[in-house]
Amino acid sequence: MVWVHAVSLGEVQGVTPLLEKLHERDSDCMIFLTVTTKTAWDYMQQYLKTGIFLDSRKFKMEILPLDFPWAIKRFCKDLKPSVIALMETEIWPNLIRSSKMNKTKVILVNGRLSPGSFRAYKMGKKFFHRILNEIDIVVAQSDKDSERFKELGYEKTVSVFSNLKFDVRPRKHHLVNGGKLRNRLAKKTVWLALSTREGEEKEISTLWKQRMCSEKDEVLIIVPRHPERFYKVLREVEITGCIADTKTNFLRKESIYTKECPSILIGDTIGEVQMYLAASDIVLIGGSVIRKGGQNPLEACIQKKIIFFGNYMFNFENISNDLIKEKGAVLVETYSEWFSEGQKILNDENRCNILRDNAFNFIARRGGSSEKYADIILND
Repeated sequence: MVWVHAVSLGEVQGVTPLLEKLHERDSDCMIFLTVTTKTAWDYMQQYLKTGIFLDSRKFKMEILPLDFPWAIKRFCKDLKPSVIALMETEIWPNLIRSSKMNKTKVILVNGRLSPGSFRAYKMGKKFFHRILNEIDIVVAQSDKDSERFKELGYEKTVSVFSNLKFDVRPRKHHLVNGGKLRNRLAKKTVWLALSTREGEEKEISTLWKQRMCSEKDEVLIIVPRHPERFYKVLREVEITGCIADTKTNFLRKESIYTKECPSILIGDTIGEVQMYLAASDIVLIGGSVIRKGGQNPLEACIQKKIIFFGNYMFNFENISNDLIKEKGAVLVETYSEWFSEGQKILNDENRCNILRDNAFNFIARRGGSSEKYADIILND
């Protein structure tokens, strides 16, 4: 049995190439996935419907309890995995200790330490050093992450593989559904503000209202990062005077919109980022114009979208810095600049094509880490 632990939605989406590669390499291998958040659980329920793991004898998923000694001990009591692979920054002390007591090899996969996590761990370096060195293998997703693990006192060699998320590919049904949404909107240009944080939607929709005075044949999709905010965001957008609707309600209506076609659509579904991207032309990464750390832009790259983000992509600093260097994305400081610069690019077909190709090539050149991780997990 191989146990894979991925807490949140982003980590679960990133680990799916590894799950598929493990199954491809050894179809008899039992894969046990644990998650923590509801959004991660819901996403995987939809993912399992694609048919990759229809045989329940080969795949099992459960929610891992919080890292209390008694809870972890009880949870792990009857599990006998040969390996546990922890995703990114999931360094759970009691889970690691329990795994070592059960003679389970512990591997940190796609290891990442954001500047904030690094500072926090440094404050408790003495404690963290001890836990960190109970991990058998650490594989970082960048040289900078590798250096941070070493600075925190990891005594073994830290390997570096490309980010597992470079291996993520859009699901066919998301592409199909994105195309259907695009056709239903019947607009020339679709703008997408992806994974927005509180306060961003009001400013973006206010600017959009001004834009609609001159640009009629466009629609803006706003996808809030947190599901509990979907309907609050809808109300905030409506207050600005924009005609707005949720994606779910919009598609539920039988007739094609004419005069009442919404100028803003709120993405109110979980795990459908690829679908919203498939429906759009130009993307702003939410939480990057304000100091929230941004969001992973790789799904936009693989779909050859025109990508914008702000100066605060520190949760994805290596990817965003390299993407800018390779001219696969555009850096802006304000939402207004996104609209103005975005329009200039949309008016220049040659520049559009260059940006799209650069974004796609950026991710295409860096794939393959799922194969390497499968080697470590199955053969080590």
